[in-house]
Amino acid sequence: MKTAFIFVFVLIVQTIASFLNATEPPKFRGAMISPGSFQESDLKVLGEEWNANLIRWQMNWGFPHGKADTATIEEYYSWIDDSCKLLDAMLPSLRSLGIKVCLDLHTSPGGFSEKNINRMFEEKEFADAFVETWCRLANRYKDEETIWGYDILNEPVESAEQAAVGLMSWRELAEHTSRVIREIDPETPIIFEPSNWGGPTHFVDLVPLDIPNVIYSFHMYHPHEFTHQGVFGHISDWKPTVYPGEINGVYWDKTKLREIMAPVLEFQQKYDVPIYVGEFSAIRWAPENSAYRYLKDVIEIFEEYGWDWTYHAFREWSGWSVEHTEDRSNNSPATEPTEREILLGRYFRKNDRTTQ
Repeated sequence: MKTAFIFVFVLIVQTIASFLNATEPPKFRGAMISPGSFQESDLKVLGEEWNANLIRWQMNWGFPHGKADTATIEEYYSWIDDSCKLLDAMLPSLRSLGIKVCLDLHTSPGGFSEKNINRMFEEKEFADAFVETWCRLANRYKDEETIWGYDILNEPVESAEQAAVGLMSWRELAEHTSRVIREIDPETPIIFEPSNWGGPTHFVDLVPLDIPNVIYSFHMYHPHEFTHQGVFGHISDWKPTVYPGEINGVYWDKTKLREIMAPVLEFQQKYDVPIYVGEFSAIRWAPENSAYRYLKDVIEIFEEYGWDWTYHAFREWSGWSVEHTEDRSNNSPATEPTEREILLGRYFRKNDRTTQ
């Protein structure tokens, strides 16, 4: 009798602990898009057919290198204005479809230097232009409920020498810019990615910004040798890599993926902050249906931890497309849904596009 009582007591305690530690499921699941090639018909597919409720809207003038590398600040502002006009034209459809927008500043003023560093960490005029850019964007969209959050810089890369020349670190600049935004727009969430390149391992020792209503974001492409195989260089240089499996002497499976993302989970639990996976993907031609298995594992982890997420990318480049087969030589959409497309659709159907 006593043993039975102890068993029941322990079961009750475990149930309560499980309830208290339970994580809410993600509210937002969607995809990243490239506005220059994205049509309203694509948006309807993503919303009405796939049931995505979030897009990550790239303001991208070439990444990491592009026109911003040599443009003047005024030319950059002109590009920002043109980018906003594209978004403004799409907002009525986004509202009617119940799709929110993560406004992603993918290209910073000055672009990237030859050292592959954001030039705003090398030249003050570009850091000042970064703050001014967000003044303009916040003033423009502060009352637009379709904007889910301001992703203030995609994958920042800073220099170890910047403090020596009197320039702010990424964290300092992010906090300063966020305070300026908050004076204009007290409500819209600010999305912060750590340097360098916004990976999950950079959450080690990260401390939250001293700013209200911040969402912390990372991008998941580990291991890069798998997710980006055959993306760069000539096709003859491609070394087919399988997941799960041994890559560069390390066995990669779901357990290893958890280990890589553990700093993000620990940060989330320690500070009770929301997490958003702004980008993740695996190249479609990974052998033996590996891309599907990788995506399945990372999404299951995101869902377990309650992280909102956007897949990279929808109708941007065929290499990342879940609507294309594993055959690298075939750039036509598949005649039947791929397993990767079915996988995304299964999770998108959990979304609520009516009450967000």
